[in-house]
Amino acid sequence: MCKQVPDRSYRNYSQGRINISQNSDYFSKKILQDFGVLDFGYTEESKAFSYSNFQSWVESGHHASLSYLDGDKMRMRADLKNYYPDFKSAIVFLFDYTNEKKALEKFYKGKKSNGFKIGSYTLIDGGEDYHISIRKKLESLGSYLKEKKPDLEIKYSLDTQPILDRDLAYRAGLGWFGKNSMLINKNYGSYFLIGSLLLNKKLNISTKIVDSDHCGNCLACVESCPTLAINPNTRTVETEKCVPYFSIELFRDDQNPPAGYNEMDEVFGCDICQDVCPWNRKVLNSENEIEVNVPEKIQHFFLEKSKDEMIGALQSMSKKGYRREFSKTSFERTGRDGLIKNLKYKK
Repeated sequence: MCKQVPDRSYRNYSQGRINISQNSDYFSKKILQDFGVLDFGYTEESKAFSYSNFQSWVESGHHASLSYLDGDKMRMRADLKNYYPDFKSAIVFLFDYTNEKKALEKFYKGKKSNGFKIGSYTLIDGGEDYHISIRKKLESLGSYLKEKKPDLEIKYSLDTQPILDRDLAYRAGLGWFGKNSMLINKNYGSYFLIGSLLLNKKLNISTKIVDSDHCGNCLACVESCPTLAINPNTRTVETEKCVPYFSIELFRDDQNPPAGYNEMDEVFGCDICQDVCPWNRKVLNSENEIEVNVPEKIQHFFLEKSKDEMIGALQSMSKKGYRREFSKTSFERTGRDGLIKNLKYKK
C-alpha cells in the first residue's frame, strides 16, 4: 500500500480540464487528476538549455537583491548533476491554478471587492503556501512511483533548489519561454506551478518534442507591464522593476516601489503579463471549471478591507502576530512591514 495518498482537498481538483498527453505505466490519469496535474513530461537531459541567458541576466545585475541566484548557486544551475550527482532522469509536473484565477476575477467584479488585486497563485490548495502543498503532492507522487520502482532514489524540485525549473520543464517538452520569461503551454497557458521528481535511474517513459516558440510578433505582455520590467529580446524580467519582487521579496517598509506601482491595483504579486497573453485568454474562456472559493481569511483581509483599514489592522499586530495570522500562506513570507510598505503607496 502507498503510505501517502491524496488529501481530500486535492480530489477532482482539475476535473474536466486535465488532458494528459503523456502515456505512462507509473501514474494513472485519476492519480494525476487528484493532484491537480495538468500534464507531465520526462527528460534525461541534465544540462540547462537556457543557462547562458540566465548567467548573462545575473551578471548584468538584473536579479537585484536575490543573492541566492548568484555566485555558486548560479553556477550550480548549469547542470542538474551539480545539485544531484546521481541524476539520470526527471519527471516534471504542471500543477494547475486556473480555477483560482477564475475565482479571483469573479470576486473582483463583485460588490465586496476593495479594488485591490493579489497574485492568483496564492489561492492554490485553499490558500496554503504552495511550497508546502505541492511538496506534499510531489512526495505522494514519489511514493506512487516507488511502489512501481522500489530501488529508485528521488529528490524533489520546487523553485527552492539551485535548479532552473522552467528550463527543466522546457526540456521535458511542456512549453516554451514567453517574452515575459514564463513557461507557456499551448493547451494550458501559464497559470500553473512547476514541480519535479529527480531520479537516479532512467525510466521507460516516452519523451515529448521540445516545443518551439509560439509567441511570434506578439508584444502584449511587454506593452501591458505598467513598470516596463520585461525585456522581449532576452525574454527576461528586470527584477528591480517587477511588482512581485517589490511586493513579495522586499520585507522592510522603507523601500521605494518601481515607477508606475502607485497607479496599479496590485498589492501582492501581479498577474498582468499572464492576463493579457493570448494563450491564457483561451484558457480563461474555457467552460471546463471546478468551483473554487477565495479563502475567507484572505478575502476578508486583503480584498474587502479599505487601504486604511488594512494598514490599521497591520499596525495593531506585532510582527509575530502577523506571521501567526497568516502562517503557512504565501502572505507570511512578506511579513507585516512588507505589507504596510505595499499599501502605503496606493491611492
